[in-house]
Amino acid sequence: STRSRNDIPIFMAEDSPLLMKLISDSLDKAGYTNLDKSANGQACWDKLQALALKYKGNIKEHVKCVITDIEMPLMDGHRLTKLVKTDDIMKKIPLIIFSSLVNEEMRIKGAKLGADAQLTKPEIGNLVAAIDELIDKSME
Repeated sequence: STRSRNDIPIFMAEDSPLLMKLISDSLDKAGYTNLDKSANGQACWDKLQALALKYKGNIKEHVKCVITDIEMPLMDGHRLTKLVKTDDIMKKIPLIIFSSLVNEEMRIKGAKLGADAQLTKPEIGNLVAAIDELIDKSME
């Protein structure tokens, strides 16, 4: 597609500075440079809520994708997923759970909550492809 990846705001919630760097570097390399980083789910949710208030139905112009870890202080990724996916304005935003914790049980829970994709740490190589695919799908 003709869209430029650096025009695409991606919101990230990850409390590990190391993993945040790993994900950021991986996205940067692919041209996704417009990253909004939060150290926990609550901080990310606060920003998303502010944008939803400001832009209403156009929020998808301002948040193209949310990537969240599962275990974080203040608000975990499953709660964040649930809040995004049960919100009428935000539910269309693609949401990816990226965590070292995605086992079968966690995968079922994440899917129930509405996560659009779930990847574990060793699958970081597939993250960009997953984002591309979800963003393209959400723009149809």
